[in-house]
Amino acid sequence: MIKVENLSFSYGEKEILKNIDFETVKGKLNVIIGPNGSGKSTLMNVLCRELDYRNGLVDIDGKNLSSYSHLEYSRKVAAISQNMDIRFPFTCSEIVMMGRYPHKRKFGRYSKRDFNSVEESMKLTEVTDYKERLISEISGGEKQRVFLAKALAQETEILLLDEAFSNMDINYKISSLRLLKEIIAKRNITVVAIIHDLYLVNMFADYIIALKEGEIVFKGTSNHVIAPDVMKNLFDISIKKTDLNELIITA
Repeated sequence: MIKVENLSFSYGEKEILKNIDFETVKGKLNVIIGPNGSGKSTLMNVLCRELDYRNGLVDIDGKNLSSYSHLEYSRKVAAISQNMDIRFPFTCSEIVMMGRYPHKRKFGRYSKRDFNSVEESMKLTEVTDYKERLISEISGGEKQRVFLAKALAQETEILLLDEAFSNMDINYKISSLRLLKEIIAKRNITVVAIIHDLYLVNMFADYIIALKEGEIVFKGTSNHVIAPDVMKNLFDISIKKTDLNELIITA
């Protein structure tokens, strides 16, 4: 579980995050939403330890985020960032195998379990056909599926996903989120994801954290947050739900 208390973050004199407080729900898909510039990626970068914070507290399973060694953190948390720029000629299977590095014995070879985990993860994310292709030779959506396979192969208790589905075709977005929900249930892991598509948020999110201008303005279950008054405040849009819980959005 991730617990954040009174977290603030600034770039110089520009305050990006202001007094952020929330706890993730274990074994659930926790989704961060908000308009552009609301601080979503900055918050995710703090959780991913890509940005250092000075004010507030961030705990993972009761231990301060800064207290984790790199190896301890990598065994606890897997992350997919927006930046998937790989400059070296790795094959897709080599990228996925990198997810097994935290479990590799020092100076040892990868085990049968490592190879099995990579194979299973690539099969689940439907990227087995790309295993011998260079990561630089596939599309943005295909890369996102490869990096999702890498994160699953890491076998952590927490997944942090920063727009991890944005470049996928809609069928792969839906299948990837369905897969994620199945893995959450099977492994009892916690997932925190930034997702822009409100239709997908409405379909899959268990718990939502809504940011606006660097502050949390709403948090709760999908039914409470994907609501007309909240969406009007957050995005200045009108919504209604059908009897089948389908979302209708109008600007």
